[in-house]
Amino acid sequence: MIALLALTLLPAPSALPMASAMPSMLLLQDADLKADFKKFEGILKSKENEGEAINMMDAFVNRYRMAQTRIEAIEDSIAIGEGDTKELGKEKKVLLKEQAALAKEVALALSHKSRKAMTEANFAMWRAAAYSLGQMGSPGAHWLWKTFEAKKFKDEPDFRGLCLEQIGYTHAYEDFAEELIDLLDHHEYLFIAKASDALAQFGEAPGSIRKEAVERLVNLMGQNWEATISDQKDEEAQRKYRKTGSSMRAALEAMTGTSQDDPQAWTRWWNKNKNKKENWAD
Repeated sequence: MIALLALTLLPAPSALPMASAMPSMLLLQDADLKADFKKFEGILKSKENEGEAINMMDAFVNRYRMAQTRIEAIEDSIAIGEGDTKELGKEKKVLLKEQAALAKEVALALSHKSRKAMTEANFAMWRAAAYSLGQMGSPGAHWLWKTFEAKKFKDEPDFRGLCLEQIGYTHAYEDFAEELIDLLDHHEYLFIAKASDALAQFGEAPGSIRKEAVERLVNLMGQNWEATISDQKDEEAQRKYRKTGSSMRAALEAMTGTSQDDPQAWTRWWNKNKNKKENWAD
């Protein structure tokens, strides 16, 4: 995980201005942000200075997090009826737009027309972009999935796997749980493992999402395991289970809060617990 720089583009969360002072402050910050975006895009166009681009992405993540801190404070104020609800709502919308813009700007590093070459320098920057987007919630998840599907990286399974894994850290389960669950039966074993790693970060997801994921994980892991014991000379079956089994088990443990000894035990657990409402409460 890339380290965030000390550089900040906003005041610390505790020093954020009150809602009544926010509109003018946000306008000033927006001008600053546009200037930073212009600088970032200049670096991308230059085909060099990847380290500086990574530093700027760190700063964008920091700004995203500080906006999130303020959004959560606004939501708390609205919930208890403190402050001007209308103005707080407007401020929240501005901050959400800012977060979307920050994620889009980071994602530009992955698609900029001047960054097509599959060089190690570019890959270092692209990996940093993937890690950054993983810290940017639902907007970041959107761009990670888009990158996973991009033709540009079709021959780069390791990088695509990183994008999948980082979707988990966005906690965007409402948006991407279905896509990750669908990948559990993919022909590329790495993608099965990375989708499972992402799902392992969704332990706080609503019960309906966790239940669907657990059912799919239990069934597929059981099938994969049975294939290894029905024909121990089947090297491909052995390889598939070896590459996916531990990640699938980790996802099951995160989503159920329990641990089982082997795939058969997980099947027994599922049959016993699938209809118990308390296991799938939100």
